[in-house]
Amino acid sequence: MNIKSKNIKEYLTASGKKRFKFIAYLGQDESTGKPIQVRKQGYKSYEDAKKDLLKLKNQISTGTYAPREKRFKFKKVYDDWKNIYIDTVKESTYATTERIMKQHVLPELGELYIDTIKIINCQEAVNKWFKEAPKSYRKYIRYANQVFNYAIRLELIETNPMEKVFRPKVREERESTKLFYEKNELLKYLRFAKEFRQEAYTLFYTFAYTGLRCGEAIGLEWKDINLQKRTLTVDRTVSTGINNRKILQTPKTYNSSRKITLTPETVKVLENWKREQQRALKIINLNNNQFVFNGFVNNMFANVPLSTTTIDRWNCTIAKKAGLEHIKVHGFRHTHASLLFASGASMQDVKERLGHASITTTMNVYTHLTNQQKEQTIADFSSYMES
Repeated sequence: MNIKSKNIKEYLTASGKKRFKFIAYLGQDESTGKPIQVRKQGYKSYEDAKKDLLKLKNQISTGTYAPREKRFKFKKVYDDWKNIYIDTVKESTYATTERIMKQHVLPELGELYIDTIKIINCQEAVNKWFKEAPKSYRKYIRYANQVFNYAIRLELIETNPMEKVFRPKVREERESTKLFYEKNELLKYLRFAKEFRQEAYTLFYTFAYTGLRCGEAIGLEWKDINLQKRTLTVDRTVSTGINNRKILQTPKTYNSSRKITLTPETVKVLENWKREQQRALKIINLNNNQFVFNGFVNNMFANVPLSTTTIDRWNCTIAKKAGLEHIKVHGFRHTHASLLFASGASMQDVKERLGHASITTTMNVYTHLTNQQKEQTIADFSSYMES
């Protein structure tokens, strides 16, 4: 005889449809003394409700049942993890991580209970990230991985489902965006920059003749430049912190802190710009803490770093005036490296001047050669074989 459970009840929905529900008693909460119950409803048949009820009772009797209240969504685990992570990295790194998590990772995984996330959930997220950002989606995976690994340390999950996803590869195509300028292109660009604005000319000249990163250049103060000894010291960079505020912090890596020798021509360009700043500020000597590149505020110089938005605008304007294909600001760093190689500099020389952490970085980033160097290489080869 099929005896029906008293725990299962029949009810009608607002639209008049018949459904089933049950209440299961889990024991007593030791902290409050109140009974613990689980309520579930919406079953279309008595048999479906009974099946779930029996499964629940078995989990309770074997001690394998985990109440929903004791489980955590991915977002909650991330919030706990980031409170630890924030003290282990620079503010700019934390700000980047938070932006990526909020804009990309949490929308896909945030509302899922972390112990229910399967490989297929992660793969679906990865496929979407790859479609949206094929060149940077691996960063999203890396940060999601850290949250899953944190959950493992807390014994919330046993394995990391993100580690087993298939990572799509970008189809190798011919680079359509110009990466750097050849020597003749750079000289033409600088001629038009000089006509455009002295500060812009000085800035892009410094980029091209030192290989500084953008943040390093706009973080320069006059105390960092010794015009007599022709040296420039890099020991700070301007970065984006929490809530998009601009911050001064130590350079990207340990090797990024460095002293660069300036060409005599670079010294002259900087001297001319320094005199122009002094004239605008109507003072004889600039404060050592005065930023070298600081732009205009209400037609007067202000001691704040030049904004990257202004730099990008200047770059686009100058390239257009010069009739040259536009390159990114970071392209002037590539330009400097390429021209160093073309002039005969060794890989080690370029590594130290650019402040790379290892020579492998230099080799991986600057595998390209200038057209001039390619032609010289084959000419040297031909000459050697003919001799």
